[in-house]
Amino acid sequence: MADPRPPETCAVAFKEWAGICEALAAGRQSLILRKGGIAEGPGGFVPEHPAFWLYPTRVHEAEQGLRAGPPAPPDDSPAGTVTLRALAVVASIGFVDRPELLPALADLHIWTEETVAKRFHYRKPGLWVLGVRVYRRPEPARLAVTPEHAGCKSWVPLDPPVDASGAVPALDDAESARRLDRLRAALAPTR
Repeated sequence: MADPRPPETCAVAFKEWAGICEALAAGRQSLILRKGGIAEGPGGFVPEHPAFWLYPTRVHEAEQGLRAGPPAPPDDSPAGTVTLRALAVVASIGFVDRPELLPALADLHIWTEETVAKRFHYRKPGLWVLGVRVYRRPEPARLAVTPEHAGCKSWVPLDPPVDASGAVPALDDAESARRLDRLRAALAPTR
């Protein structure tokens, strides 16, 4: 897959733990782990959107762990709002079906080994891995939280779409390519 570029605007956000959103925006993380959807089509799991804003949430974050790192900035969003700082563009998709492959991904994310293992073994063993290129907005976008944003759902519609022009990569081209190549190599079929 070619190096992904961000769209000019994006009308969808993806809910993820605030600490993960911060790590992605800071370039400390280069992937997103997903269990998969309830109703996957005949081709298996694919992300519903090729690019999406990272929508920080603190739901369930305290129940499971992230590895220690620089402290995340405090949530300075006024009550009833959410702050969008970063846009993720999917660069690769892979599936990990054996737990012995997980250590090869460890330095590309900040989840604890225990958290990743719990996700891997939940219901049916396996995890989808989205390699992403992340772009930061020059100024964060603050949005009112609407009823469409509420609840435990992954995808949040944004109306109107949020402007992505002027967004800068979290990692330079060489480092991003190096990490995505490592990720693809770690996920390459070995059977």
